[in-house]
Amino acid sequence: MSESGWAVELNDANPDPRVACVVLCDVSGSMQGEPIEALQRGFAAFTHYLHNDALASKRVEVAVVTFGTAATVLVPMQEARSLQPVPFTAAGTTNMAAGIHLTLDIIEDRKQAYKMAGLQYYRPWVLVLTDGKPNVEGFEDAIARLNQVETARGVTVFAVGAGPKVDYQQLARLSVQRDPAPLDGLKFEALFEWLSASLASVSNSAEFAHSDEGLGTMNDQIPLPSVSGWMSA
Repeated sequence: MSESGWAVELNDANPDPRVACVVLCDVSGSMQGEPIEALQRGFAAFTHYLHNDALASKRVEVAVVTFGTAATVLVPMQEARSLQPVPFTAAGTTNMAAGIHLTLDIIEDRKQAYKMAGLQYYRPWVLVLTDGKPNVEGFEDAIARLNQVETARGVTVFAVGAGPKVDYQQLARLSVQRDPAPLDGLKFEALFEWLSASLASVSNSAEFAHSDEGLGTMNDQIPLPSVSGWMSA
């Protein structure tokens, strides 16, 4: 484990290029009950899907960051083949800003590890899941930082809203490249199946480089599976 607790030590014996993915999950009090249970089942299915893809299991790296009143690394960044299901607990407010900053710190830290090990990488992914409205405190700074990194092609951002209380006006600000997507009911398992298939598609492509600059407009052309299985119309 790294000193920060953000990541499992990089397995540099594996020479394959990597695609880092941070799943940034809202675990505020409003997620209690069925929503958090569905999220937990979805992530468990995600680990299963990735384990069953021989290439993705060693090229995809995943971390889970949760945010309630504070942001926490629930699952440190690690190869998909070592992922295991974990329990999720809902409590507190919706400090999305802290979650965004922690997520970007983890991604930057991992990119540096790749570079030091001489490994190439794909553009990292961030999947944001929320059921409400983010706390105002710190949100503007977090959005500005996230937008800047995304515009510089340092990350791919997907924002997903779950439930009837999502503030889509604020959620839409997370990405300058794609609109937020509403989850159909609590179809977290279908969402995570899509995410695993998408990451597998990326990891099967040749769109990797030694730096963000080297990636350029690559990763924009990789075909992704349909969202129709989990996104509400």
